[in-house]
Amino acid sequence: MRFALPVALLLALPALAQTPKQVPIKKGVNEVDTAEGKYWLDIPNNYDPKKPMPVICFLHGKTVDLKADNARGQLDNAFVIQMKKRGYIAVAPVMPPAHRPHWFENGNSYPFMETWLTDLHSKVNVQYIVCSGFSAGANYTMHYGQHRTYHAWFSGYLVMAGGCPVDKGAPELIRKKPIWLGCGDQDNDMYDDKMNTTGGARLTSADLKANGFDSYYDEFPKVGHTMDQKMVEKALVFHDANQGNFAAIGACMRASQIKDKEPAKALVLLEMSAAGKLKANEYWAKKVAETTTAIVDAAKKAIAAAVAMTDEAKKKEELGKLGQAWVGTSVEKLVKDAMAKK
Repeated sequence: MRFALPVALLLALPALAQTPKQVPIKKGVNEVDTAEGKYWLDIPNNYDPKKPMPVICFLHGKTVDLKADNARGQLDNAFVIQMKKRGYIAVAPVMPPAHRPHWFENGNSYPFMETWLTDLHSKVNVQYIVCSGFSAGANYTMHYGQHRTYHAWFSGYLVMAGGCPVDKGAPELIRKKPIWLGCGDQDNDMYDDKMNTTGGARLTSADLKANGFDSYYDEFPKVGHTMDQKMVEKALVFHDANQGNFAAIGACMRASQIKDKEPAKALVLLEMSAAGKLKANEYWAKKVAETTTAIVDAAKKAIAAAVAMTDEAKKKEELGKLGQAWVGTSVEKLVKDAMAKK
């Protein structure tokens, strides 16, 4: 699972992704091709396109064989199976052959990830995405957790048998995202040319804590380079304790990406998080409230501008458009109230 990416690349801005190919999808397992590479998508039978659903992304480990597909099997690994039982869509991207044996070995894998993530959002109604991975996939999970731009795709991270150098200057928004690391105490796979993976995971955990990240570390006795059952169980405990945070973070992150073009969709996610039974911590609850207020205030201005129109026909038309645009949100009622006033 050898770590290969210099910290400097963590701060690089993303390249523009090519337009992904649009292919029909079905419930169950889908093999999806994009302009940058392939990913596997498992959609549960109870998926309703009108309702946002959480996604678990699992990144596979080292792959030497250029023809091998080590991603498809991740849809059915012990951890992902349990996440699917918790109501998740599952996604597993395939490491591009040109980048093997590790995600960063012979190329920058960020454009591929940007492409399939954009494509995913065009195919399913995403509530939020939790990222996890094993070995080299765990390293890449950590890269996303710290990247100044790409972190916005994800709500939290579960890192299994891996780690990476920590961005000690990361902004608060990144440091407040939940990160869990799990590793065996006898993991002798190489982290780098100086230490094994156990040492690398310990170092990563210590650096995360020292730099104020919301991070947790569990080490498993007599476990080598494997994702054993106890590791899976601990990861699930961490997930279950943070579901409210994941929903809130996902809403805030997605709102930052789409609030200008799709403000109503952003507001749906924010209000869904606030109304959920599983609550976020104080930090993320405040972020949800602030982001919600900003979007609603902008909508109120648009409503006020429509109400101020002197041409009654145009006023009615504009309010009608606003009502349609904000269906399913609290703004819809504000529009109806404005239409009801004489």
